[in-house]
Amino acid sequence: MLLDPVSQAAIDPLIWHSFPDENDGILADEIWKCGTLVCTMLKNPACKSGEDLVNIPYSMIVKRGKKVILAVSLEQEDLRSLSYKLGCSLRELQEDYQTKGYFSELHGYVYTNEVREDLGPYEGGMDMQSIRIFLLETVCDTFDILSEPVQLQGEDKVARKTH
Repeated sequence: MLLDPVSQAAIDPLIWHSFPDENDGILADEIWKCGTLVCTMLKNPACKSGEDLVNIPYSMIVKRGKKVILAVSLEQEDLRSLSYKLGCSLRELQEDYQTKGYFSELHGYVYTNEVREDLGPYEGGMDMQSIRIFLLETVCDTFDILSEPVQLQGEDKVARKTH
């Protein structure tokens, strides 16, 4: 998926049951500028919809000005919640997902105003550096941004909040 950062439409977060809440789990030291866009990493954000069908260990919200135009997430479906919501047995879901645990395999997802794209299983490390690289590379690839992401420091963050 290749998108234009200037014309990409804002996302209505409530159209996706698993869209991360942009105000939950903000990592203040993980705010990045990718071209003209500002990317904020979230840790364990809740879903904006209030649904608890997925676990989101990490996510990145991408804004153009004050509008959220993209999100990239690492997600696992919560099989216990799905079992309850769907009225089927947990064991049946575990067989379908080929796991003995309570969560599905970790996948990467990209959200726009029109698409929730499954990037497939996430096979990188769960350390902050690996996750940061995955999320930022996905954002830069999606918007064809060739410049290196720049971490926003204290003054930039304060200036951003006052505008």
